[in-house]
Amino acid sequence: MEDLKNIILLFSCLLMLMVCGCQNQNKIPPTRVSSEQIKQLSDNDIFAISQQACVENDKRAIIAPDYNFLSKRLSNLTQNLPQKINNIELNYQVYFDSEPNAWSTVNGCIRINSGLMTLLEDNELQAVIAHEQAHIALKHGISMIRQAPYIEITDKASELVIVVKEETSQQFEIEADNYAFDLLVSKNLDAIGLVNMLIKMPIHAKNQPTSHPTTMKRIANITDRLSHH
Repeated sequence: MEDLKNIILLFSCLLMLMVCGCQNQNKIPPTRVSSEQIKQLSDNDIFAISQQACVENDKRAIIAPDYNFLSKRLSNLTQNLPQKINNIELNYQVYFDSEPNAWSTVNGCIRINSGLMTLLEDNELQAVIAHEQAHIALKHGISMIRQAPYIEITDKASELVIVVKEETSQQFEIEADNYAFDLLVSKNLDAIGLVNMLIKMPIHAKNQPTSHPTTMKRIANITDRLSHH
């Protein structure tokens, strides 16, 4: 049990475990967590770690207050989408950050940067939100950790190298797109936003080629679904 507590403490200190996104923070020495250590973590452990990661990231971020127009816009956009997934209550914040990015954690945190909100139209942002909700609903974060032979933390506190087969990681993105498509359609929302946001979002289109399928492949998948809808 003491070893398990140490593993949980280690993960908690890394802050960004389970975050589906990319950010730049302060440097820490490289660390590697083995698959044997990972296996000792229960889903509840990972959930708790994820929750702590979200709290710590919020502390370091500049968060838009509730009265800010970006926060009000985000709140309005989420009204027609699920408020809970897998009995987990979703919570949102807007970070004042020019990088066009969004991420989610398994405990229901969804964070969207101001740079992304200014880049996208409303239906495109709803597509992003639905996509992040999909990662939570499908438990992709947990699955990615479970399948990793090891997790390596580089010299940047937020930069985790989670080693997963490329096809598996890419499949998660396709699955999230499909889930988001079905969700948007079920809510009578325009699913074309999934295509448009992929065209506009540089972080999904360029910065993570090993974990995200090519933009054209994802667009082709969504376009095919649109044509049969």
